Amino acid sequence: MYNPLAFPVRMENNTIYVLDETQLPFKEAYITVKSLDEALEVLGKMKTRAFGQVLLFFYTCALVREIDKTAMAFKKIRPTFDFFRLAEILKKACGQNLDIKQAVNGFVQGFEEKRKKRVKKLAKLLPAEARILTICNLNGELVYLYSALKEIGKEAIFFVSETRPYLQGTRLTFWELNKAHIPAKLICDNQAAILMKDGQINCVITGADRSNKKGDIINKIGTYALARLAHYFKIPFYALTQYPREIDIENIEIEQRPEEEVFMWLKKRDFPETIYPAFDITPAKYISGWIEICD
Repeated sequence: MYNPLAFPVRMENNTIYVLDETQLPFKEAYITVKSLDEALEVLGKMKTRAFGQVLLFFYTCALVREIDKTAMAFKKIRPTFDFFRLAEILKKACGQNLDIKQAVNGFVQGFEEKRKKRVKKLAKLLPAEARILTICNLNGELVYLYSALKEIGKEAIFFVSETRPYLQGTRLTFWELNKAHIPAKLICDNQAAILMKDGQINCVITGADRSNKKGDIINKIGTYALARLAHYFKIPFYALTQYPREIDIENIEIEQRPEEEVFMWLKKRDFPETIYPAFDITPAKYISGWIEICD
């Protein structure tokens, strides 16, 4: 089943091709990247995110052959994400006498298999008729999850929150689920509580950009609110995590996105003052389970 969001970034020869997620769902277009500066521009303008920025980081390292410099530059643009951890993984692989491109290709192939194994673990935990609320976008993993559920005789429908202000739920998740002919309903972000109260939701699944050994996570802004609501209504809340660290997650810099993203519908240059942290922190006590990818 073709799903461009499952692998939104690829590399051929010395050129990186990035799916421009800001043009979805209206157009599938790719941006060519041939330098570190071009990669940083793509990253900063949210042309790719989540798994896409992981792929972009690794392929950029392969392109410029400077791991630490790339990690530092990426971190400056997207401070909340742990690019230094990715750098450690890549340097460890290169230490096994692998060329950097071989190391990158090995990681990408291995990570994809781990993602598929992760959703099979999650599928076993979900109800026989799963009514799943999600936020933001998990780059194809919900499509994998639906297939895993069907394999073990379970049914599912997804309730996709629009994910203001950048609308990743509307533009990306709802689009990819519909493209795969998977049952899904789009909801406004402020509908979650009433749906939970009325029993229309029986589990919540989110990603996690960062996590620590205690089980705290950082994810797209709005995740914390869903976790608190799920906890109140006694609904299981599952986080898909990777590479947890022994860190105090409260010390992580939360990325503040530009005001124009909140007011993207205004066609003018002078935007009203706004507050837009791109991520929030969800403490472990509000999370029912962690489905993890490790080294």
